[in-house]
Amino acid sequence: MRQVFDERNRDLIVNVGGKLTHRDRAAVSPFDSAVQGGDAVWEGLRLYGGKIFRLDEHLARLRASARALAFRHVPSDQEITEEIRRTLAANGMRDGVHIRLTLTRGVKVTSGMDPRLNQAGPTLIVLAEWKDPVYDAAGITLVTASVRRPAPDCLDPKIHHNNLLPSILAKIEANVAGADDAVVLDHRGFIAETNATHIFMVSGGTLAVRRRPHHRRRPARPADQAADRHVRRSHRHDGHASRLSRG
Repeated sequence: MRQVFDERNRDLIVNVGGKLTHRDRAAVSPFDSAVQGGDAVWEGLRLYGGKIFRLDEHLARLRASARALAFRHVPSDQEITEEIRRTLAANGMRDGVHIRLTLTRGVKVTSGMDPRLNQAGPTLIVLAEWKDPVYDAAGITLVTASVRRPAPDCLDPKIHHNNLLPSILAKIEANVAGADDAVVLDHRGFIAETNATHIFMVSGGTLAVRRRPHHRRRPARPADQAADRHVRRSHRHDGHASRLSRG
C-alpha cells in the first residue's frame, strides 16, 4: 500500500461549514446529503510554495458540477478561497499539501432523497493534509477492471461527484491482483481512465490525450491499439499555478 499515515497530520485542523476544528472533533451532520446519498461534489488541489495549482480551473469545475446537480446558494469563488486560506493558515501550510475540497448539497430537514429537503444551503468541507504525490516517475503496475464507467446518458462523466463506488470497486480488484491501480473501461470497452487518474498515451513519440466530447452524448474517442502504446499515468492537474488569494 503506497499511502500511509503521515505523523504531521496527527493534529490537523479541518474546516467543516466554516468551523475550524481538530480532526478528532470535526463533525458532519448525519442529515447531510453527503452522508445520506453521496450527494456532493469535490476537487483535489495541490499547494506548492504558497500557491494552489490551477485554483481557478478547479473552482470552475466545482461550480459546474454543483450547477449540473442543481445545488442552490453555492458559495462564491471568493468565499471558497477564503475558507481554504483560513484552513491553510490554521495548519501553517505552504508547500507539499493536498487539499480535498468538498461541497455537499447540505443538511436536510429530515432524511430523504428529495433535494427540496435541503433548506440550509450547501456545506463546504476543506481538508488539507501534508501529502506527497502517491506515485513517482518510475511508473506503476495496472490491471484492467471488470467494473465499467457508466454511459453519459446514465451519469454525465463531467460531473465530479462524490459517489466513487465504481472507482473503489476497481481499486479493490487492483489490490487483489497486486497492482497499483486499475484501468477502467467505458460501457463500450474503450479506455476511460484509471480508478484514480486520467490516462495519457504515447504513440510514435506523440502524446495522445482523450478529447472531451463537445456534446455529452457524443461517443468518446476510441483508445484502439492500446497494446502498441505505452500507458502513462498522469496526475489530474496540469498547467500553471494560480494564486491562492486574488487581487
